[in-house]
Amino acid sequence: ATQSTWDLLITKGMPKKRRNNGRSKKNTGRSRPLQCSHCKRVVSKDKAVKRYQVKNMIDMSARKDFQDASVYEEYMLPKFYMKTQYCISCAIHSKTVRVRSVDRRKKRKEHMERFSGREKQFKDRRRNVEKKKEAVRVAPREEPKPEPAPAAEAVPSV
Repeated sequence: ATQSTWDLLITKGMPKKRRNNGRSKKNTGRSRPLQCSHCKRVVSKDKAVKRYQVKNMIDMSARKDFQDASVYEEYMLPKFYMKTQYCISCAIHSKTVRVRSVDRRKKRKEHMERFSGREKQFKDRRRNVEKKKEAVRVAPREEPKPEPAPAAEAVPSV
C-alpha cells in the first residue's frame, strides 16, 4: 500500500520554511501585539520589523539660515527620533527588508556579519567591566592614615 501525500504530511509534519518560524520570541510564550506604522495591521511584537529613524527637523537648505540667525554659537538643531514598526508585507513593499532565496534564508552568515561588529563591542565592554572588577578585588585596601592633630598656637600674654 502506497502512502498518499496527505498521509506523509500528517506523519512528517508540514515543511518548515524558517528555523525560527518567522518570529524571534525564543521561549517567551505569547508576545504583545502592536500596529504596523504603515497599514495599521496588528502584528505580534516579535514578528514585526523594527527600525529606528533619526532625521533632522530642519532640512539642509534652511539649516545655515537657522544657525546664522541663532544667538548661541554652538546650538544643536533638534532632531526627530521615530521608531517605526512594520508588518512583513509593508517592510518588503517599502524595501526595508528583501525577499531572500531558500538557500540564503537558511544561512545566518549574512545576518551575523551585519551584527558582528556590535557583538564585538558588547564583548569588549563586558571584558573591560570584568577587568575593572577584578582589579578592585585584587588591589589591597589601604587604611586611611590618621591626620596629625593641629599644633596649639601660642597666645601672646599681655
